[in-house]
Amino acid sequence: MDAIRVLVVDDHDLFRRGLMEVLDEESDMEVIGEARNGLEAIDRVAELSPDVVFMDLNMPGQNGIETTAYLTQKWPDMKVLVLTVSEEAADLYSALRVGARGYVLKISDPQEIVDALRQVHQGWVVVSPAMAPRFLSDLAGPGEPAAAAPSSEGPQEGVTQLTIREQEILRLVARGFSNAGIAEELMVSENTVKSHIKNILGKLHMKNRSEAASYAGRLGLTQAPEDGPGRRSD
Repeated sequence: MDAIRVLVVDDHDLFRRGLMEVLDEESDMEVIGEARNGLEAIDRVAELSPDVVFMDLNMPGQNGIETTAYLTQKWPDMKVLVLTVSEEAADLYSALRVGARGYVLKISDPQEIVDALRQVHQGWVVVSPAMAPRFLSDLAGPGEPAAAAPSSEGPQEGVTQLTIREQEILRLVARGFSNAGIAEELMVSENTVKSHIKNILGKLHMKNRSEAASYAGRLGLTQAPEDGPGRRSD
């Protein structure tokens, strides 16, 4: 199998070189280049065609969000994995919105960073475990605990906020249910299911249900909640 070709983008020389050394120790990875800022990163991508780009967010000049947006639009098959010190939810959502396929904190264990790169290369969407609890809380929306019983409320305002019903449908999608199967499980029409899935993909900024299912799996949303109103009890 060909090695994963990696470009490392970070304005801190010591961190960038340290990360490159960690990646060079992996037999299935090849660091093909480095860049200190967004404009350099664009030039290196055009020159080297990496499989995955490690992207810092806070860099002088063109920042990581702007650079990621440009790269993912111009080279959609290439994957960007954000590696940052920022634990701000707004930065996470901005990165995913412009096409990043992963968001990992620099304080993460080196093995976690390496594993995230492999998963992103394989097509997964990866969020650092340190960010997952807050992200799950935001997915539930204000005032709606993630463990609450399903509801038939409509979509809430906000890019990444899912209603409880949408969370339930996302879980079933991740567990491999078809639209018909979801409709039967929740006792709603298939058109209702299709409408909810469209809303889910829009809020999560994803292209298809397969991408959303992989994302849900990474966030631990595949486990079925206890039966509640609106669910069928076997």
